[in-house]
Amino acid sequence: MDLLLQMNLKNAVERVLHVQGNYTGGILEMTLVIDWALPGAYVENMAADVASVLRSHSEVFRNVRLNLLNWRGDGEMENQAVPISFLQMGTCFQEYQPVKQEKALENLAANLKLFHARSKLILVLAEEKLLIRHRELLARNMHPFLGKKSLFLCRNDPEMKWRRGEELCNPFTTPCNAAEDEIQ
Repeated sequence: MDLLLQMNLKNAVERVLHVQGNYTGGILEMTLVIDWALPGAYVENMAADVASVLRSHSEVFRNVRLNLLNWRGDGEMENQAVPISFLQMGTCFQEYQPVKQEKALENLAANLKLFHARSKLILVLAEEKLLIRHRELLARNMHPFLGKKSLFLCRNDPEMKWRRGEELCNPFTTPCNAAEDEIQ
């Protein structure tokens, strides 16, 4: 991970943790979502770099409860709790096999809203194009809190910046090369 992306990650995490009503101290719970459409080497390197940046950023991330959400498809999402150090070592990606499947972002947001609402920080490593079928449904799933505490990084993003979930709901922007299908 280059220096610009590291700085963007630190700044974006600071903005999320200091949202009014979010993190107030103690043990932090966070979620890292891995899109299984990504190449294995990219996932291992990015996850290790993210863990390294976060652990060097603050004492809070040295004792974090990390939920790793494997996003294989719309109906195939598996959660596992892992220590953040496992990301740096790559041991949690031993069974990783890329799965090229079309999946909609609003389904991921619905899963996050149901099962990861306690997480104070949600990081998503995603493929280059995010499929949004129903922007209104995505906005409902992101509201009121997911949009403020979720950060998305799309592979090969020319701006190399972490985008908040709120930005994905805005009908006037198409961040991360968002592909829109059947917007209703």
